[in-house]
Amino acid sequence: MQRPDRFFSHAVIEARSVRWLPIFCQSGILLDLSQAGFKVEIMGAVKHKAGDRFWLHIPLAGFGISDLPALDLRAEVKWIDHELSRMGGVFIETDASSKELIDRMLGKLSSQPKARM
Repeated sequence: MQRPDRFFSHAVIEARSVRWLPIFCQSGILLDLSQAGFKVEIMGAVKHKAGDRFWLHIPLAGFGISDLPALDLRAEVKWIDHELSRMGGVFIETDASSKELIDRMLGKLSSQPKARM
């Protein structure tokens, strides 16, 4: 199976346990993004472990998208690098409108070099 193209990002994100409750969340930077998943660098120690599910909250203003203030995507952690405070994962339960917003975000990022992993 071919991996989807991944694009560098610099957006600020929150990893939330509860979708609409911004407490008990971790802030971070979205390092790269694809239609299938993400890599983030968390500020401080990563509190998640592989297999954990959470809400990835991405403000959209930085992508030039003004329809909505933010995109909340259900995500599952696939790997963690505790030394660098990074984690990567995949999107789960993604509906058509979320996929369309991800495509718009990728369109904004597509002029940048692809991430190399």
